[in-house]
Amino acid sequence: MRAEELAARFKRHYSRARELSKEDLSQYLFYTALAMECFQAANSLITLAEYYVSEKGLGFPATYGEVFVLLCDAGLLDKDELLKMRRFVFLRNLIAHEYYRITEEELKEMASILNEANLLVKRIISDLSGEGR
Repeated sequence: MRAEELAARFKRHYSRARELSKEDLSQYLFYTALAMECFQAANSLITLAEYYVSEKGLGFPATYGEVFVLLCDAGLLDKDELLKMRRFVFLRNLIAHEYYRITEEELKEMASILNEANLLVKRIISDLSGEGR
């Protein structure tokens, strides 16, 4: 199943990002590696969320942030989680388009939001497999 593959990809990047977030981010290699792992985890999460929205017929989001609004409307996220996912998307876009501007603190924030993202991945997979929330 495509959703399970996306979830596995997310989890690989999530796991690596958790480890890297413990390192000294003032060192260039750790900083850039963490940025890339967070970026890839975000891309995997967004693709999985888009897949879910499509499978459930929830709408047609115009932006990555809107994907999570649709998940919130469907009851998969609460309002606080929605704010974190939108912040996560903002930080992902910062890496994608202005990578030189993201700070060590923002990377650490992004890595910490991955914990909530991981819970969302589990909910999506559970719902798609028919197990419910």
